Amino acid sequence: MPTITIRAHGVSATRNQTVVNPETGEIVKLTAFQPPERTATKGWTPNVARRNEQRLQQIDFDAIDGIPAFVTLTMPSQQMGEVSAADFHGWLKSWLQFMKRHGMFHYYWILEFQASGNPHLHVLVWLDHEPEPLETFKALRSWVGILNKSGVGARLQGQIWENIDVGGELVVDGETVPAHPEHVLMYLAKHAARGVAHYQRQIENMPDDWQYRSGRVWGHDRGLPLRVQEDFETDYPTFHCFRRLVRRWRLAEARAIADPERRRLAISQARRCLKCSRPDISPYRGVSAWIPSDVASQLLDAAEAMGGDYEEE
Repeated sequence: MPTITIRAHGVSATRNQTVVNPETGEIVKLTAFQPPERTATKGWTPNVARRNEQRLQQIDFDAIDGIPAFVTLTMPSQQMGEVSAADFHGWLKSWLQFMKRHGMFHYYWILEFQASGNPHLHVLVWLDHEPEPLETFKALRSWVGILNKSGVGARLQGQIWENIDVGGELVVDGETVPAHPEHVLMYLAKHAARGVAHYQRQIENMPDDWQYRSGRVWGHDRGLPLRVQEDFETDYPTFHCFRRLVRRWRLAEARAIADPERRRLAISQARRCLKCSRPDISPYRGVSAWIPSDVASQLLDAAEAMGGDYEEE
C-alpha cells in the first residue's frame, strides 16, 4: 500500500514494498520483515541524501531556544591525499567537543567536497549565549589549531563564522538565504533535491581513501529536538491525487520566487518531479517536498475527499 509521511517541514509519498509474513500470514512492509543491510558509508548516495533531507524536515525549531550561527570549516585540498576519513572525523569530533565546552548545546553538520577535492564542512550551531567576536575567532582558531597539530596547513582565512540574525539575510556558498536556521538547512538540503550527481557530492571528487569508506557525511547531536513523523497508508487513487496536489503546490511556490533565474529553475524542477519514461514505474513513483505539516495535512484531506478525481488543468 502507498504511504504518505508528514513531517514538521516536509512530506513524502511512496509505495512500500510488502511481503506476507510466513508465520502470521499478515502483510507487512519489507523493511520490517527484512531490515536493510548496513554497509560502509561511501560518500553521498541517493539513500544518504534522502535520509539527510528527511531528518532535516523533522527538526522542531520552535523547541530550540539557543542563539544560532552558521559555520563553514575547510582545509587545503593539496593535502587531502594525506588525510584519511578517520582523521577528518576525529578532528570534527575534537572541534565539537571544544564548542560544547564553550556553550554549544545543539549542532547539525553536512560534509561536501568542492571540485578541487577540498572538503567543505557546513555546521549549524546553537549556543546558550550571544557570542562575542573574540569567541567566534577562538572557535575558528580552534579548528585551525587541531589541523595544524596533525601537520595540515589549514588557514584561519578559509574558515567562516556567521551569526544568524533572524529576519535578515545570509550568504551561503555565494547565494543569499533568509537568515533563519530552517531556511539555512533547507538550502543545504537542496543539494539532495538537485541529486547526488551534483559535483559537491560526486564520489570522484573525494580522495581515494574516502571513496571506499568515507564515514558519515552528515550528523547532529542526540538531543536535537525532533518531531515525530506521521505515516498514513492510503489507496492508489488517493496516492496519485496527492502526488499531483504536491506538484501543484510546488509550482505555486516556485512562481512566487522573486529572482527570475531561481524562479525559472524552481518551476522547471517542480514540473519534472513526477515525470518518468517507464510506464511500469510511473504509477508508483514517489514524491517529496518541503511543505509545512499543516499544509501537507490539508493536501492529504483534499486528496482523500477527491477520491482520485483530481485532474491537472
